[in-house]
Amino acid sequence: MNASNQADLTIHGCGYRIENDRIIISVQYIANNRVEGNLSGTLKLQFCAYQQSDEDSDNIELAATTIGELKGQHYLSDCRYDLVYQQPPTGTWRLAIQLSEWNGINYTLRDSAYFDIPLNIDPISTPSAPPTNTIKGNVLQPVAPLTVQIGKKAKKSATNYIDEDGYLTINKAKVKRLLNVKGVPRKVLEKLISERPFQSNKAVLNIKGMGPIMLGKVLAELKC
Repeated sequence: MNASNQADLTIHGCGYRIENDRIIISVQYIANNRVEGNLSGTLKLQFCAYQQSDEDSDNIELAATTIGELKGQHYLSDCRYDLVYQQPPTGTWRLAIQLSEWNGINYTLRDSAYFDIPLNIDPISTPSAPPTNTIKGNVLQPVAPLTVQIGKKAKKSATNYIDEDGYLTINKAKVKRLLNVKGVPRKVLEKLISERPFQSNKAVLNIKGMGPIMLGKVLAELKC
């Protein structure tokens, strides 16, 4: 299964923890990278399993939740969802967290984060537990029984990734350098300058007209 080619709705920094019949899904942030006036359809987050031997097979939904609509150039941060978990049948499974959007008829896949280590379900034993990992900025502590993994994006875009210390780069940038950033409205750049110093990326994103994609552009330009 390939990740969706749609880059307008994205998930970042995904992980999970399974505890008996519950699963805790953690997502660093969910972003709507569309224009500011856009409002997405209802979004759905799914924890899915695919047959390890056949990536093109249909998925089995092991847990899911709807998370409402999201405005363009806005994002949800530090998301955690405690959901009912349905264990897949016997076999070896590839796991993924997926973001889908309601289009008025059905849910359409928008982005996926796959996990490298498969889940093995044996007919006479409990699922094998992959090594414990942590999520940068949102650590899931190892407590048995526990399975935690970091999701790998199938495709990454420089403008979709935001350095967690990016606000410091903006604080230290010279005024002339900031004003010469391409692809960002001058009014937004002037607002960045007047509002400095920032204490977090979230504070930067609160600037009117600033969103995850635009912030990515600013940071990419400043670090060239």
